[in-house]
Parts: sequence; structure tokens; C-alpha cells
Amino acid sequence: MADHDSRKRAVRYADYRVDVPFLDYLDILVEPDPEPPCLVVDLEHKHLNGAGQAHGGLMMTLLDMAMAAAARTTDPKCRSCVTVEMKTNFLRPGGGAGRLSARGRLRHASKSLAFCDGDLIDEQGRLVASASGTFKFVHLPGDDAP
Repeated sequence: MADHDSRKRAVRYADYRVDVPFLDYLDILVEPDPEPPCLVVDLEHKHLNGAGQAHGGLMMTLLDMAMAAAARTTDPKCRSCVTVEMKTNFLRPGGGAGRLSARGRLRHASKSLAFCDGDLIDEQGRLVASASGTFKFVHLPGDDAP
């Protein structure tokens, strides 16, 4: 799915947004263009389940973060949001090698909530999992919150 040039543009999540230590451990990268960003991971042994496939928790994390990124596009002053609920459909194994990419889409936003969808794609361009979620905007100290 991702070409060599997009791999050069990918940056660590902490360099793109805020420091999330959990994501550093997973080695999740962000391809910031075009908005909303695409979250990617090059699968390694530590990302696999007992069957040698991408762990479901990793796949859900990618989808959750990608949808949250899409939610934040509605409010440039908001640096964070939290997941209120999330539903995930696993459509095929995530593969034991290669790259997984997640991108979120905003369906609707209110003043305090965003409703999003997300897709997880493998390196061959196949849909591996899809998700929907609701996110609450959280204004951190230093935000210009009303």
C-alpha cells in the first residue's frame, strides 16, 4: 500500500503530535499528509499474536488513534480526545510481515463529540479490519479552550 517515498515521510507519533509512551513501544509512525494522518506500523515479532499474525490489540490501537486523529481535525485548538466507545470488525488476519496502515474518517462532529470510521489496510491494499468510534474532545492545559 505505502510506497518507498511515503516511508521517508513517516515520523514517530511523538514527533508529530504529543508523546504517548505506549505508541513508542509499538513503533507506530505517522504519515502526516494528506490530512487526516495515516498511522502505520512495520510488523515485527513483538507485534504478533500466538498464531504469528498481527495482534488484535495492535490493530485496534492503530484504528483508535487514526479515528482520534480524524476527530481532532474539526477543532484546531483541541490537542486531544478520548475514546467513548469503539466497535471493531476483524475481516482477515493482519499478516505476520509487512506494513499495516490505518486511516480515520470523520462522519459527524458536535461541540463535544466526534463520530468516526476507520479502515486498516495491509501492504497488499486489502482491508484487514474496520472500526467505528465516538470521541470526546478534551482540552489540555495550554489549549485555547472556551
